[in-house]
This record gives sequence, C-alpha cells and structure tokens, in this order.
Amino acid sequence: MTTGSLVLVRTERQYTLASAFLRFQEYYENPKFRGEIFSLEKFMDWYAVKFGNFTYYNDWTGFNIPSSVLKPFREGKFNPLSKKEQRLLELLPDVPEPFYVVGVFGAKSDLSTLKHELVHGLFYTVPEYREKVLRAVAGKAKALRRILKKAGYHSAVWDDEVNVYLVAGVADLADDGFKWTPALRVLQRELRSIFHEQFGFAIRQANEAHILKFFRCVQLQEAPIAAPLDFFI
Repeated sequence: MTTGSLVLVRTERQYTLASAFLRFQEYYENPKFRGEIFSLEKFMDWYAVKFGNFTYYNDWTGFNIPSSVLKPFREGKFNPLSKKEQRLLELLPDVPEPFYVVGVFGAKSDLSTLKHELVHGLFYTVPEYREKVLRAVAGKAKALRRILKKAGYHSAVWDDEVNVYLVAGVADLADDGFKWTPALRVLQRELRSIFHEQFGFAIRQANEAHILKFFRCVQLQEAPIAAPLDFFI
C-alpha cells in the first residue's frame, strides 16, 4: 500500500476552521477566484451576491488543499494575512512537499467528512492512484459534472471531485439535484474497486481510527470569540 503525505488540521469551532481556510481553499478551486489574488472583502461580496447572503462560515465543514496553494501566501501576495491564516501557515513549516492539507473541526470529527477529505489527499499525493482514477473518469459522469459546476467547483477539480463523491458518498450533493443513473452506479463500483486495490481497504467500511492513521495531525490555535466582522483576530 502506497500513501501520500497528509496533514490534518483540527480546530474546535467551525468558524475558526472556515475563516482560516477560506482564501486558501477558494484560491484552489473557486470558479471565479481560482489562481487569483483577492481580498476577503472581495470574496465576501461575491459570495453574498451568488448565494443570497454571506453564510460561508456555516456552509463548509471540511477543507482540502494541495501544498502548492500555500506558495503565494508565503510569498506575501495575499498580504495582509489574517491572524488565522498566519497561524495556519506556521503549522506547516517543515512538511516535505508535495503534501496535502485537510481541515476539520470538533472534538470528534464527522467521519463522512474525514473519508471525503482523505480521498482528496490520496488523489493528490499518490500519482499511481491518480492516474488510474483519471483513466476511469475520462469522458464520464457529465451529469455529475454539471452538479459540481452548480455547487461552485472549478472545472479543474471536477475529475477529483467526481472520484471523491462516488467513492466516499454523494449525500452532500442532494440539495444540488444529484440523481443516480445506471452509468454512475457502474462508475462508482469501478472507482471503489480502484481505491480498494490501491490502499487495501473499503473506505465506506473504515472507522475513524483507520482513517486517522493516514494523517499527521496538528491543532490550529483557537482565538477568543469575536464580533462576526472582526476577521483579523
């Protein structure tokens, strides 16, 4: 079994997690902001218009980014950084690249979120696995890709997301109109078989202790609860 270099960042509160990861995550996969340098205020304005209100800190429970995303933040291109962003970068000074960063919150993390984020991390850090997945999903799951677009994912991460949702579970896409088709069931069986062959277990049957073995775990320091508009505490 070959695994990659995965880091699990944990926080007590969802707000701390989401506000620390927001710009890293959206720089990586947002349909408008991927690869762009942007301020938090600019993103908030866009999000509120697109979704009717700025509810980001309640909407997202797990985060995942490749180590390459950290580079422009370390180089100062996103300055000024919030204190949460600074603390997140400080947690990752000596991890050899490439690695993958996953963020979750709570004393006991949601198991479905951990599984989802683990598949992301393995897709990024295990080239042999990624190549098998890319061959399997090529030209397939067009309806699911439309759902991913509707949900706000950049096209550059659709192959990754198709794999993750079909391997780890699609419940989070129900509100976006996801529906099963015979072709998606066939693809799901193929992708789960690839995962099992590569890593030696079925992720849908794994418990939390098994999933956590794949990660180096670190804790993001919590700050005192502040007024909602004080993003730099």
